[in-house]
Amino acid sequence: MHLATLLFAFAGFTALCLAMDKHQLELLGARLGRSDTRLLRSAAVVALTAAYACSVAVAGWRFGSVEWVGAIMIAALAMTLILPYRPRWIVRLAVGGCVVGVLICATAAFVE
Repeated sequence: MHLATLLFAFAGFTALCLAMDKHQLELLGARLGRSDTRLLRSAAVVALTAAYACSVAVAGWRFGSVEWVGAIMIAALAMTLILPYRPRWIVRLAVGGCVVGVLICATAAFVE
C-alpha cells in the first residue's frame, strides 16, 4: 500500500471529523463557523480524492480501488483509536501527513 494514500486518507477523515460540531471543541478548542465547516468538508473531498488518485497511480484501476478502500478503513481505524486518548495530536498528524504525502507524490513524479 502506498504511504501517500494512507496519509491523504487520514487527512481527509480528520477534515470530516473537524467539520462536525461534536469534535471541534475537542480537537481545536473552539467552534468553527459555517463557512469554515463547508471548507473543511471540501478539503475532505479533495484529500480523499488525492488518496484515490495515489492508489490508482500506483496499482492501476483494478487494484487501486481496492487499495483505496483498505486505506480509508485503516485511516478511519487510526482516527478512532487516537481520538479518545490524544485528540490534539490528530490535527498535527493530519497536517504533517498531508505535507509528507505531497512530498512523496512530488518526488515520485520527479523520479519517473
